[in-house]
Amino acid sequence: MILCHTADWEIGPSGDRLDRETGLNAAMMDRYRCARFVIEDALERGAQIILHAGDLWRGAGESAFGCRPTPTQVWLARQAFGPALERGVPIVIILGNHDAARSPAEKHALDLLHGIEALTVIDRPEMLWAYQRFWERDADLSERWFVHAARPAESYPGPLLQLALLPYPNAGLLLRDEEARKLDPGQRNLLVREKMMDCLRGLAAQRIEGVPCLLLVHAAFDTAEAGKQNSLAMLSAEWTLNLHEVAALGFDLVLAGHYHRHQTVQESPWIGYCGSPEATGFGEQGEAKGYIDWQSGPNGWEGQFIETPYRRLVTLTAEDFQVRDDGSTDVECEPIPEGAIVRLEIPAASWLTVEDARRAIEAAGAFEARVIKGRAETQRRRESAVSSEMSAAEALRAWLETKPDLHPIADALVTEAIRVEGALGGGGTT
Repeated sequence: MILCHTADWEIGPSGDRLDRETGLNAAMMDRYRCARFVIEDALERGAQIILHAGDLWRGAGESAFGCRPTPTQVWLARQAFGPALERGVPIVIILGNHDAARSPAEKHALDLLHGIEALTVIDRPEMLWAYQRFWERDADLSERWFVHAARPAESYPGPLLQLALLPYPNAGLLLRDEEARKLDPGQRNLLVREKMMDCLRGLAAQRIEGVPCLLLVHAAFDTAEAGKQNSLAMLSAEWTLNLHEVAALGFDLVLAGHYHRHQTVQESPWIGYCGSPEATGFGEQGEAKGYIDWQSGPNGWEGQFIETPYRRLVTLTAEDFQVRDDGSTDVECEPIPEGAIVRLEIPAASWLTVEDARRAIEAAGAFEARVIKGRAETQRRRESAVSSEMSAAEALRAWLETKPDLHPIADALVTEAIRVEGALGGGGTT
């Protein structure tokens, strides 16, 4: 049995750079191409089921919750899944936080995928059973896999795999409004965690003995490494699952999505994240990107992390540049990966100019050069001063100017501050 574990495609626009081939947003096309690679490569390795652990799309902003994908984003997702759908390989995808509805009045984003043959969308805790059956298509008879939500009858040949599915929790469904209003974020976290565990215990109770059972989940584990791009989760008191409580439920594998960093949280039973197939920001610089190819054998499950052709992110300093030694006045920089996105902040007093740095970076083979000249300390302090006339978002952004380490997630922090401010004032959702 061969499975593909993928998650956090987040197909959506970021920045204003355009793709040279299509004219669409470059970051969105990078994410699409890596997602398409996952499906094509997994099928070449014999994948029989595609398991997607949530966050298929991402909105144009940096909000961590909810989006409404454009027709182009929907088309790209269908194209990415296309090779599997054409072969009749079943795809199971669960709801992630980016796919969730933005308000009780609208449907979640994955609702746009309902009705596609061989693709199953899961937006609430559920069990699926996978079978292998003969399938006739275009006059060809072959074996393929099917997934069903109905528990098999005793007279029906048994399933070969069980899938317990836990999408990202909807606080509106788990908590009553009057109950939630009385709790601080930490208390709500603990209460939602316990309700999530109740769901998992209910799923575990439905298992059929002797049949492998995997858990596909979109959630944060309390001992996992979030990484800078996901560190907003900790700042916003996000719901987390306790690693040991989940491990004690006895699932053979726990395949998680949500954190973009590929990692093993626990070895036995294996609990971990496949990570995203493409970096979504400089907070993920240096992280390998890909998916996990899982194969069952006589010794249990064995997973292999497969890297995608993700675009590299590189941060340079002025010390990485020098004048060429060929007698010219041209500037060159240290070697960088072909097609990388490079960022550089030049100190105000540096000899290096923005124009020279940009030319050197582009000559080295970069796809994009993000170069800015630093400001003098007195100017920076004056521009970053916080005043009482500022809105919360303006004040936070001004303060963030003084915190270079938080620049990779600055936009996400400001967006979350706006959301929290609205919620506290009665004008937002949580």
